[in-house]
Amino acid sequence: MVGYYIVVYDINEKRVAKVHKILREYLQWRQRSVFEGWLREEELTELMRKLSAVINEEEDSVLFYRLPSEKVIHSFHIGRPPDKFDNVI
Repeated sequence: MVGYYIVVYDINEKRVAKVHKILREYLQWRQRSVFEGWLREEELTELMRKLSAVINEEEDSVLFYRLPSEKVIHSFHIGRPPDKFDNVI
């Protein structure tokens, strides 16, 4: 089964680059700590396993939002979308 996910994170600076890199393997980077995209069940399981190996569950948080249907996907923004951040990678 395939689902559309929005993933946001709040990670300690020591681990943010690793988490960002893992998420970029699976999803589209939207801005700062926001990713989105389609994931198969196997991909979701693998992504969660990789993130769990990196984060500190006492300090860090990764939230997954699964949209119920592709019919509800609609996004828009105000202003120029971010294209580069100096503090990530």
